Amino acid sequence: MPLEKLVKDIMRPLSQYPSIDEKERVEQALKLMGGAIREHRPPHLIVVGDGDSDKKVIKGFVTPPEIVFGMAEHFLRGAKSIGPIFWEGQLKNECAEAFKKHVGEIMAPIKTCINGTEKLMEAIFLLNKFQVGYLPVVRCEEVTGIIHLDDILKAVVEMADGMGVSAFDETKGSSMKSK
Repeated sequence: MPLEKLVKDIMRPLSQYPSIDEKERVEQALKLMGGAIREHRPPHLIVVGDGDSDKKVIKGFVTPPEIVFGMAEHFLRGAKSIGPIFWEGQLKNECAEAFKKHVGEIMAPIKTCINGTEKLMEAIFLLNKFQVGYLPVVRCEEVTGIIHLDDILKAVVEMADGMGVSAFDETKGSSMKSK
């Protein structure tokens, strides 16, 4: 048994994620994300588009930050230059405009990927280097899953428990405590 878990040991399979075409509207992405939330699945979408051949390829992801900040991008850009001016009703106006955008306009493009046979430390390095919270996991150039920062945190908590460090102190709530 290896001392360290591999990326493939903790990645989430692609079947956990709905996919959406980059040409679909943001409104459709919101419907898919809402369904995922209701089913207690991650509110992340895989964005697909046409590749070099007739085959669809993964182009990027839509997660809560892309939806929220993508909706308000126009307004936020203006507010940065002149400061906040008038907030009342602004979210509703921005949402109405954002729903018309194509998913490809707000998606987070894939910056890098990781092989499932790599150690978690490599995943941590890449997540930090590219300032992302998730990476596509590949095997022989085919995406087989996704690894999230949350997945790595869970593995670290399990490792801490195995080392005698409780990640949850029953008496105090949520502070780290050494046994």
